[in-house]
Amino acid sequence: MNQNQELFLQLIKTEKTCVMFAPSYIVSFKYPDIIQQLRAMGADLVTEITYGAHLTNVNYEKYIAEHPEQKYYISSPCPTIVAIIKSQYPELEKYMVPVYSPIMCQAKVMRKKYKEHKLIFVAPCTAKRELEAKRFPGMLDTVITYKELKEIIAEEKIENYKEQKGSFDLCIKNNTKIYPTSGGLTMSSNITKMIPKEEIKISDGFVEIKKTLEEIKNETTKYRFFDLLNCEGGCINGPEVADDKMIDERNNEIIKYKEQNIETEEEEYDLEGESFYSEE
Repeated sequence: MNQNQELFLQLIKTEKTCVMFAPSYIVSFKYPDIIQQLRAMGADLVTEITYGAHLTNVNYEKYIAEHPEQKYYISSPCPTIVAIIKSQYPELEKYMVPVYSPIMCQAKVMRKKYKEHKLIFVAPCTAKRELEAKRFPGMLDTVITYKELKEIIAEEKIENYKEQKGSFDLCIKNNTKIYPTSGGLTMSSNITKMIPKEEIKISDGFVEIKKTLEEIKNETTKYRFFDLLNCEGGCINGPEVADDKMIDERNNEIIKYKEQNIETEEEEYDLEGESFYSEE
């Protein structure tokens, strides 16, 4: 067991914790079993970052409305995309939309509403821990991956978890459950009402991403808004998803999950004075 797994166990067993899932979790875990298992282990709150995704979308729309003259808009929820641009295409940094990713938006809400809770994020890739969490220290208390959580559950041998509550606690938005799929940001937001569809490019996978960034750099692209994810198929195909299903199967699971597991949506939180722009 690695240090991240050990810290996860320490926090969940000794502190008030909120465990937050990326919505791609459904590809690796069974709903609602995983929620019940975490409660049986000691989690006080369990949720997914669909509300954070909603906040990301709202602030993308706000940013575009405030900066209509910007030549290009490059999405920034994927930490690997951000790292590639910062290291290999620094001239394109000015085009990245400076809005927090869904997990960081949700962490800001949780820090304000549940100050006594430790925040644990369960992610489909190590980039969320090694790149994003390190960019914004203090936002999350620890990050573990789907594979790491699966190992913990197998080792803990949790019994009688079915007695636990099987629905998420808070921060639920059903339309953003598709966020981890390729183009999920575009499909769940109102960006298509602000930028014509023919000027929006959805791209995923390292080879396609590099090609797209080169086109932006050389100004040979016809697009203005770029919805980019490093993993082919999006976050549902992250390296820590721990599942051998084809991308089409994973997409279908996300769609089915969105349609069938409709939970009560949260009312809007009082976020007056909060900024979700991520300029460092």
